[in-house]
Amino acid sequence: MIITNFKNLAKSPLRKKALQIVEAGYEAINIEEAVKNKIEINKNKLLISNFTIDLNKYRKIFIIGIGKGSALASATLAKILGKKLDRCIALDISKPPLNSKFLILNSEFLVGTHPFPSIQNIKATKKIIEMVEKAGKDDLIISFICGGGSALLCGSEKELKASREIFSKLTNAGANIIELNTIRKHLSEVKGGGLTKIAYPATMISLVVSDVFKNDLSMVASGPTIYDKTTKKDAEKILSKFNTKYKILNIKYQLNETPKDKKYFKKVKNILFISNCEPITAMAKKAKKLGFSPKIYSYNLKGEARNILLPLIEAGKSGAAVISGGETTIVLGENPGKGGRNMEAVLGSITNPRCPIPNNLITISFASDGKDNTEAAGAIGDILTINKAEKLKLDFEKYLKIHNTFNFFKKTGDLIFADKKTFNVSDLMLVLKEK
Repeated sequence: MIITNFKNLAKSPLRKKALQIVEAGYEAINIEEAVKNKIEINKNKLLISNFTIDLNKYRKIFIIGIGKGSALASATLAKILGKKLDRCIALDISKPPLNSKFLILNSEFLVGTHPFPSIQNIKATKKIIEMVEKAGKDDLIISFICGGGSALLCGSEKELKASREIFSKLTNAGANIIELNTIRKHLSEVKGGGLTKIAYPATMISLVVSDVFKNDLSMVASGPTIYDKTTKKDAEKILSKFNTKYKILNIKYQLNETPKDKKYFKKVKNILFISNCEPITAMAKKAKKLGFSPKIYSYNLKGEARNILLPLIEAGKSGAAVISGGETTIVLGENPGKGGRNMEAVLGSITNPRCPIPNNLITISFASDGKDNTEAAGAIGDILTINKAEKLKLDFEKYLKIHNTFNFFKKTGDLIFADKKTFNVSDLMLVLKEK
């Protein structure tokens, strides 16, 4: 089980079914299993999904991991390559849970800070750059690029300072990931295709785990291996918009242009390795198996977190399982409480008078990587939650207003906890309505 408190949450038959659907989603993005299922070696040829790489063509083979989940993904690939691998470096928020199965030589797993970069991230990034710089025209670099890489990959103290302030202030003001990462690209020498420029003329195969709107691969981890179509002017416009609307940035940042010479990208292949399509499809299949009529509402849902589940509830007829993926936003304001987007979505769904929660309906929203800005992955909400909150005399609106959703669901016992061994592919949502 990936949901570690499954039994405690399954307080009713309908809850158990809902959690089984969520578990199916998590299993579809289990890092080790996904890498093993999608990558294999046959007669010295590396097969990645429908793409084949002849390893005989290359003198040395390197692995790079950048972002949340990239360490375990890199370790799994390193095990597949075995003695063919020259060196592996991965930068993640934690080291992979390696055991006796992983006897990996020449591999280094570095830990950085997230969501705010630090000196620790700069030191780790410099190690990656040093390895990439040594790769020659007859060498192959295989990289896992995952969500969270925008914070983890940080090339200088100048970038560090600007990124920290911009992320904090623009996130609180409700900036979306596309806006944030457009600016990040133009503050960095490694993002926005910068890492590919450093690696040139080596061959690069980039396996991208998408956590962004419409799977725009250039925005995942701010696209370190992908040609950047945004410009310095685009980044300036975004900064100007938030300065005008919120008056939140007091200094002008020195923005850079990302590499635009296409010669750096001729020997690069960027592959969508996994996205929220896999868990959403798995959830739909499980729902059907359990007797529900699955409805995939959206793969790219966006909007204010507290209201995001309302259209799913309205779309859910009796016997339906409405499933969605996406990334919401929260305008935090000053001194917010503890919580994340998914908890906010669930509390908003059981609080809004527009959609009173009937006895036969459950709402769930959860982070695909098991971390909803807290140690919890998300929350489950239904009539049991409402009854418990009323018994405890909890003020629904007060908790929602100050974004203290973690503590609300902690008191009702409805936080979802999950093992941190799954890919980050966006938030995932379920509305289940029994006949």
